[in-house]
Amino acid sequence: MQFPITIGLHRSRILDALLLMVVVLDIAAILGFDCTAAVRAGLFFAIVVLATLAWRGLTPAIGTIRLERNGDISITRTGDKDFVPAVPEPGATIHPWLTVIRLSTADGCTATLIATLDSQSKADFRRLRMFMRWQANFSEPSDDA
Repeated sequence: MQFPITIGLHRSRILDALLLMVVVLDIAAILGFDCTAAVRAGLFFAIVVLATLAWRGLTPAIGTIRLERNGDISITRTGDKDFVPAVPEPGATIHPWLTVIRLSTADGCTATLIATLDSQSKADFRRLRMFMRWQANFSEPSDDA
């Protein structure tokens, strides 16, 4: 691999489609539920609010990630241009179609990177997965809990 690797991330259409499918199934379940109109309206309102919060939560907080040869990771938040060093937290999930990594920065903020097949090019997704599996320096889990 040629280092540093810089990967731009965008919103996943797969996750948006899954969220839409869940909302449609919820609405169908409410329509099939035998209840009063007030209860049905309350359930519709709750689904709309929760779906909106989930949709906003799927907006990527990380705009770009840079991977270095020595295992260092730098990120830019969406809307920023400066790279900030980040440390991967323990418990990453790396699969062929989904990668979920929690990254913490020096200022104490934690960002969750949710990368799917369609959130970047296939080559960049493969590079990210390979880097996280073989090169990233994950901190050790603490035995305090």
